Amino acid sequence: MSLPQHERRQHPRAQAEELPLRIGDQAESALRVRDLSQSGVAFFCDEAIPMMTAVKVAIEMPSGDLIQAEGVVVRCERLSPAIGHYEIAIFFQSLNPGALQTIQAYVASNL
Repeated sequence: MSLPQHERRQHPRAQAEELPLRIGDQAESALRVRDLSQSGVAFFCDEAIPMMTAVKVAIEMPSGDLIQAEGVVVRCERLSPAIGHYEIAIFFQSLNPGALQTIQAYVASNL
């Protein structure tokens, strides 16, 4: 019998496919959010972003609030050798005022 693996994440995350996301000057249409937590965001992109790259993120929330964050790429994995799509995770290092509460409310209502 195998033991269950422990979740490494400290904060709950919610699926967030409907949220518009911008990375720097990247067009929203090229990005698709997978999930969101108070510590970061995971999304799909047509282009790789190198690990440890510092980025600025903007996420438009359903409430109308705009989450602006600075973070670093902590994961960039190609989804398939045959396709040029990547799953990228960003760890937030700083958030605009009020963003933490907005993200927490969104996650709590979408669990």
